[in-house]
Amino acid sequence: MKFSIIVPVYNVYDYLEKCLESVLEQTYDNYEVIIVNDGTKDNSQEIIKHYCKLDNRFKGYIKENGGLSDARNFGVKKATGDYIIFLDGDDYLSKKLLESINNELKENEVDLVKYQVRRIVDGKPVECPAATFSNMPAINAFKSLMKNELFITAWSTAYNRKFFMKYKFQYAVGKLHEDFGLTPLIYLCAKRISSIPYVGYNYVIRENSIMTSTNKRNQLKRNADMLYHFEFLINTASKLDVDYNTLQLFRSFVANSLIFRCRDLDGEMLDDYLKELKRLKVGDYLLDDTFARGIKKNLFKTAPKFYVKHFLH
Repeated sequence: MKFSIIVPVYNVYDYLEKCLESVLEQTYDNYEVIIVNDGTKDNSQEIIKHYCKLDNRFKGYIKENGGLSDARNFGVKKATGDYIIFLDGDDYLSKKLLESINNELKENEVDLVKYQVRRIVDGKPVECPAATFSNMPAINAFKSLMKNELFITAWSTAYNRKFFMKYKFQYAVGKLHEDFGLTPLIYLCAKRISSIPYVGYNYVIRENSIMTSTNKRNQLKRNADMLYHFEFLINTASKLDVDYNTLQLFRSFVANSLIFRCRDLDGEMLDDYLKELKRLKVGDYLLDDTFARGIKKNLFKTAPKFYVKHFLH
């Protein structure tokens, strides 16, 4: 079994058929599909049953609602493939994704294979290009990919399952921005990485999704979870056997990711969030290895609101 495709499902009835059909239409057929019904409240289970009956490569599981992270962790435990792919139930794959990944793996057995992503906004595709390369050392790959904002998504990479299990990677249950809370660490632990040019994943932007919600309660939850992930990533990375320069680059990337969250905040909420960044000394983790970076680091530490207004918007 070459690929294990893990599909968490929760209230995505209107999108699920297209999602699963995109797997069935793959030009490479050596895969299993692990569909995790995470206590969905709609009729998604009827679609799941249909595909499991239609094709024995599709395997359905039902569990109590635990959130996206819990569903992914559940799916990983059921996986038997050489490589793991995450596919959210409201998104879909391009037809030659598995074939394209497999072609790369014929030439290079790597820990991770990154592929290209497009956003689907109001039914229209928006390309989100990332760097491409083959069998690159992880630190060089990290430098290239961290310029792409969708780099940290769980669903833009195929993971060697033995590598994934070796490090016992787990998505943080009950937290938003769970991809940010784990993906950078996965890349830090990898040895060799490839990034292929094929646009294989279609990310559907939904207005009613939790990640597009702007209500205050949701925003506060997102802030708190980003801070939680930051502390986890910084603390965990410090215990790994990585060289100093690599660790500094990783810390700076994680710190910048936290700072970029300020773009979506204003008023009292922004003030409170910046106080938390100061408490965690986030500015200390920014690189200052060039004159420009040194200026920006000092500016963020001394005048964070000015920095947010003039450098993030």
